[in-house]
Amino acid sequence: MKVKVAVLVTIASILFTTQGFGQITFGVSPGLGFNSAYVGYNIKSRIVPFIGFQSMSADFQLVMSGEDYNWETGVLTPFTNDLDMSGHLLVPNLGIKCFILQKNKLQAYASITVAKPILTAKLTVNEVVHDEFKESLKDISIWGGELGVGVEYFLDNNFSIGGEFGCRCLNINYNHTAETEIYNPNEDTYEPSEITRDLNMNFNPTYSRVSLNYYFGK
Repeated sequence: MKVKVAVLVTIASILFTTQGFGQITFGVSPGLGFNSAYVGYNIKSRIVPFIGFQSMSADFQLVMSGEDYNWETGVLTPFTNDLDMSGHLLVPNLGIKCFILQKNKLQAYASITVAKPILTAKLTVNEVVHDEFKESLKDISIWGGELGVGVEYFLDNNFSIGGEFGCRCLNINYNHTAETEIYNPNEDTYEPSEITRDLNMNFNPTYSRVSLNYYFGK
């Protein structure tokens, strides 16, 4: 964790404290999955520290209706259960793109990005909000990153079209400790206890993207 935070601080320091010749740059990456955008600072036409973000929202609703036996009245009674869940994923990221080779209007680069996804969600059952579901999300920690190489083709001094391919890394950790009671047959009593659940998942898929980039004041 300390290493990841140190990387974020280092990238942010470069982005906001670098002085000398440079220019603001803006880019977008349209696609069928996550669409993304970034704002960076081009240093001497070679190094571009940047801040980017991605976002996604989702809603889920399940309605179950029918008849059930009512033990109080002794007859079948209509019922309806309504479950609503909504969530939002915001993925801010910090990165550095470094141009390593230039050939006419083509420029090749390598890039590295660190991301800290933020997940929020809400669960409602029969118009009753379950606050414990929202609280459980605090036990989830998500980190991500990308390492890629790409090429930009400059149509003029200010605008380029790029393509990038690389490896994406995503780490999801869930850690939750709950208090419970365990039956002691020797004493015929229930004794307090704690159960800790620690889940760690890693995903490392490859990715590809097309980007549209604009360099101001070049």
